[in-house]
Amino acid sequence: MTWPILGITLFLPLLGSAVLALIPASRTMAVRTVGIAFAAATFALSLVMLVSFYATPKVGSAVLGGSVHGRSLAHVASPITFQFQEQLSWLGSTRALGQFRQALNQGNNGVNQAFAPPINFSFHIGVDGLAVWMVALTGLLFLLAAVALSRREDRPRSFLILMGLAETGVIGVLVSLDLVLFYFFWEAALIPLYFQLLGWGGPRRGAAALKFIIYTVAGSLFMLLAILGLYFITGAETGVYTFDVPTQIAMATQVIGQHPTSLTIFGHVFTFLTPEQWLFLAFALAFAIKVPLVPFHTWLPDAYGSGTTPFLIFFAGIVSKLGAFGLIRYNLALFPQASHFFQPVMLALGVTSILYGGLMALGQRDIRQIVAYSSISHLGFVVLGIFALNVDGLGGAIVQMVNHGIIVAGLFLCVGMLEVRFGTRDLGRMGGLARPMPIMAGMFLVLVLAGMGMPLMNSFVGEFLILLGVFQVSPAWAVAASLGVVIACWYMLRLYQGLTQGAVRIPGTGGEERRAGGSVSGGGVRDLRALEIALLAPLVAVCIGVGIYPSPIISTIRFNASQYMRLDGRGPQALMPTLGLGVASSSAPQPPGGGSAP
Repeated sequence: MTWPILGITLFLPLLGSAVLALIPASRTMAVRTVGIAFAAATFALSLVMLVSFYATPKVGSAVLGGSVHGRSLAHVASPITFQFQEQLSWLGSTRALGQFRQALNQGNNGVNQAFAPPINFSFHIGVDGLAVWMVALTGLLFLLAAVALSRREDRPRSFLILMGLAETGVIGVLVSLDLVLFYFFWEAALIPLYFQLLGWGGPRRGAAALKFIIYTVAGSLFMLLAILGLYFITGAETGVYTFDVPTQIAMATQVIGQHPTSLTIFGHVFTFLTPEQWLFLAFALAFAIKVPLVPFHTWLPDAYGSGTTPFLIFFAGIVSKLGAFGLIRYNLALFPQASHFFQPVMLALGVTSILYGGLMALGQRDIRQIVAYSSISHLGFVVLGIFALNVDGLGGAIVQMVNHGIIVAGLFLCVGMLEVRFGTRDLGRMGGLARPMPIMAGMFLVLVLAGMGMPLMNSFVGEFLILLGVFQVSPAWAVAASLGVVIACWYMLRLYQGLTQGAVRIPGTGGEERRAGGSVSGGGVRDLRALEIALLAPLVAVCIGVGIYPSPIISTIRFNASQYMRLDGRGPQALMPTLGLGVASSSAPQPPGGGSAP
């Protein structure tokens, strides 16, 4: 594929926002049509990219510039496959950077420079086997959010404009292969999300938006300092000053060997962490807040409780996964030894999140808060799989990131549909809805079973692989995490039984409960409409389809996971095969279906 599909996919939502700004706000039908059209086009391009990525798989080649200890990086084999790459000079000293060139599908482009410039970064984008799945999930969820936007929604044009800006920011985070570019999109995505949460939603949306932005920006500040630290540490050791991610991955071993930092007080020397470990912690803090992991989670229940249903579809479905994505792309790839050093801490945080989120979900009456706390528990499983630091655990984490995006979007859609009909989210005021709403009850059952991790459901695949990987590290952590599965069955069945079984309870206009034949806001109880069925049907189909036949997805994702695990413990001999220091580049794992380095 020789046309810049990734760049088009990245900026198409931004173009959609610009077009929407030109349409009069009073023309709501035209606004909705244009918003849905651009979201559908973005999703279609993401699917083309996903299919193309695996139709012509290639082991990552290398076109890296610069040298390490006087030895050229020109023929270094890339440990990770990046396809659909585009790179253009953005900001820096032309003389010091040498010749920048645009590259499409030609491997990893680094920077060849003789001296350290004060600024040096490029517009470099590309996708690996992790990002290509996440971009497709992003396209799907933003499309569902655009379709789910109510015709009665206040200021739909403004909401869709902000949604397009947010989608560009999220995709930018996933495809950036330059650390400064990544940070730019990481921060840029916050702005539309903040205004969407502030401008639409419940009465406490102001406090929720403020807490969300403060938490995220605080974590991002440490990440920015770590990006600068990585730039100067690797530059001082190698002579290659660059923010280019593939080049930094290739040079990561130069940071591993740094001595621990120390502080002398009254003649006593106190030894602290190594530079690599400090950098790991700074990145991990920003990503732990975004996931979120306990105890960095307190912004999430407020945000989930205040946002509108369209906002929560993509916010809960994809934005919270950016933290887990960052842990894989940056913490594992750039700091493999520090990942091992902090493995017990991260496993403990993952298990704590699993159990805490599940127990908190058990104590909620607000059905939206039940889903919110269940997300904390499920994302704890994702972090647990990542820091199993083996192919099974990481592969399960990647599968579960996609699965959770599908499940939580479906659950929030169901919650929103009930809230619109009955004007309440109180579990105690609704019940027996399976009789007046059988279609909703059936689809909701599938999503609940998926949320419980039942066999033949998509989340069972991810959780099984995660527990398989964690068991290889420590059976004790696996047993502790499996308690979260039991708790998930408890709060999910409590939610389903409370809403659909028993005597029919429907809140009336005065707060009293009425039988199904009574009126609700002047009308009878309606089952799902055709549009609502169309929104839920693809999510339900994915939950069942992946659960019944997960083999194609597992085979591709295990290959992606093996590439990240190949970074673990590597030395210069694995990175510089052409220098006669050891393993040849042909030792890279082959992608499913064959393929060779271009």
